[in-house]
Amino acid sequence: MKVFKILSFFYIFISSLLFNDLNGTDWPNWLGPNYNGAIEENTSNESAQIELEAKWEVPVGVGWSSPIISNQKVFLHDRTGNKENLTAYHLDSGKQVWQTSFDSQFRDDFGMENGPRSTPSVYKDMILIHSPDGLVHALVVRTGETIWSRDLSSDFNSAKGFFGRCSSPLILDKKVIFDVGGSGVGLVALSVETGETLWKSKAYGNDYASVVPLEVGSSQLVAAFMREGLVVVDSVNGKEVFFDSFQSPINASVNAASPLILKNGIFLSSCYEVGAGFWSFLKTGKRGEVGFKPVWKNRGRMDCHYSTPVAYGNYLFGFHGRQERGANLHCIKLSDGKLEWSDDSVAMGHLIRVGERILCISENGEFVLFSASNDSFKPILRQQVLGSGRAHFAYSNGKIIARDKRRMRCLDMVSAGVGK
Repeated sequence: MKVFKILSFFYIFISSLLFNDLNGTDWPNWLGPNYNGAIEENTSNESAQIELEAKWEVPVGVGWSSPIISNQKVFLHDRTGNKENLTAYHLDSGKQVWQTSFDSQFRDDFGMENGPRSTPSVYKDMILIHSPDGLVHALVVRTGETIWSRDLSSDFNSAKGFFGRCSSPLILDKKVIFDVGGSGVGLVALSVETGETLWKSKAYGNDYASVVPLEVGSSQLVAAFMREGLVVVDSVNGKEVFFDSFQSPINASVNAASPLILKNGIFLSSCYEVGAGFWSFLKTGKRGEVGFKPVWKNRGRMDCHYSTPVAYGNYLFGFHGRQERGANLHCIKLSDGKLEWSDDSVAMGHLIRVGERILCISENGEFVLFSASNDSFKPILRQQVLGSGRAHFAYSNGKIIARDKRRMRCLDMVSAGVGK
């Protein structure tokens, strides 16, 4: 194990302070404050009066990492030349607060971009990033100063895979958890304070979906969509709680959409002849133990390529089909997977649900606002806001932070009459 520490007097001092919890409307990781791509916030009931206004714009480097928002700052992990950068910006103005850069040797074997794939996560006074070559850095959120770093590729013999390492950091109970998928290991938990290894799960093959927290009753668990299927482990020790095979018969395949944790179960979806599935929670004992029951599995309803769906009530909204072959926006019923409606007018993209409305930015750079209705696709506003790109976007208090291949923009929903 290799742990590199740089502990300054400044970091030791601020670590001893009491930090406030994150603002509930911040977007501090790749799927928002509740890890489900949704915020329970009211938006205007009126239709859009004008187009979204761009409050600011900054140039960015390559990569598919999403911007995140925490405590009035925007953070972005990108790459310029042979340097990976983590940059902090003021949310209101876009002005740079600090930037920290690292050497990067990663090269994509399939001609894709060489920038980062995973998205940073904020934990109190710290921000953590995961590079495509397996390097993890923990930094002081106020200054960008390095606290510790680890090479997961070297330490756990993690394979490069098709597109490098993509697992975004899950910070939970002073642990940071990754889908490493090395030789003899699957998930790995490190101390968020020191970077030391706390536990390793058994191997299930690595993949591209990030790990999410799962709290059921008194149990704090972790769910992952790994190469072999659905994996649920105890967050304390990494021991398997549940496993169900859900794997493509095709070797050249990936699972990229993260598990979607709902009130009564877990939803998974993937292309490559896998399909979608829903597992409900079951109480199995007097001590609050939990079990999982497969409710349905099917193909052809919502087979997600890389975008994680969002839920509203008993319905799911997401993109069905392979990106390169054309994908449709689908609404399905959660209880049985029945298709409610399909729309082919929106290109593949990412979704955030804000109250009863869903925000979408397609990989063609179109912003689409539509109702979370199971009756039909009901668009409220459509506007070209960016060029092409595949990174997720972030939302906070009526502001959208989104990037394409060359720039990042702050878009204001309030001025268009559709924000809070």
